[in-house]
Amino acid sequence: MITTPLRLSIHPARFPSLSRGRRAALTSLPCLLLLTTGLDVFSFEPLAQHHLYTIGALAEAINVLTLMFMFWVVQCAQISRKAYLYLSAGLYVWLISGGIDVIDEAYFQPWWLSTVEDSLRSLGMLATAWGVLLMVQQMYDTQARLASLAMSDELTGLSNRRSFRSVLEANGGEGTPLLLLDLDHFKQINDRYGHGIGDNVLREFSELLRQHCPPEGVVARLGGEEFAIWLPGMGHDAAHALAERIRLTTERLVSADGVNFTVSIAVGTCHGGEGVEALMKRTDLALYRAKHGGRNRVELA
Repeated sequence: MITTPLRLSIHPARFPSLSRGRRAALTSLPCLLLLTTGLDVFSFEPLAQHHLYTIGALAEAINVLTLMFMFWVVQCAQISRKAYLYLSAGLYVWLISGGIDVIDEAYFQPWWLSTVEDSLRSLGMLATAWGVLLMVQQMYDTQARLASLAMSDELTGLSNRRSFRSVLEANGGEGTPLLLLDLDHFKQINDRYGHGIGDNVLREFSELLRQHCPPEGVVARLGGEEFAIWLPGMGHDAAHALAERIRLTTERLVSADGVNFTVSIAVGTCHGGEGVEALMKRTDLALYRAKHGGRNRVELA
């Protein structure tokens, strides 16, 4: 479980903790920039009147520094390998064109070098843009996974209490049945067989509920050995019959670990104007009666 929020650390002190490949990329970048600009300086004639102190030259220098900072951020970021490669390669190439562009303010450059510079810039921008797209897709996928984890039970994969209550609050209507189910003597199963086998029992019972629940229904694990089923579109009598089928199937079931268990069930039907809290409380009282009336039975709320 994550107890502290994830954050991107871009402090220079992080350099030693980066992987060997990322350190090599960061080290080689300034070397390549120096080599490129040095070859430019020594290969071509200086302009009679340079423009190194103009607004245009300053803007180009700022662009190079910005791209270098972006390259450093990418090396520090925990992103997919594909996004990392596209972003690193794109910024690398883009920076080379930026370095050539800065030197262009003071040294004569032939037309072919200008063509190379423009081509490198375009390729670098395309690769960087694709890397950003991949990174955004990764963020959306991560957000979707976290949202799913927040609304589902980790052990069984069913909806959790929070998700189930939100379904009830959004879709509750008069005449809609609610089933509350509680495995009988589950503590004794844990004490006798161990929590690992107890978890297996919960998983197998969850699968049984999935099989019996109609497509439009919602099955949830509310916590511990307590479960619930929301049955929109089903009548009270049909819900009662479904509860009896679940009870009988559970009674006959022998788990993969050889454990027999039973379930007590309460059937409640939403009354007109009744809130979720009132429906849950009334059905829970019926479940209490089922447990104290002998267990392995269905009680109407």
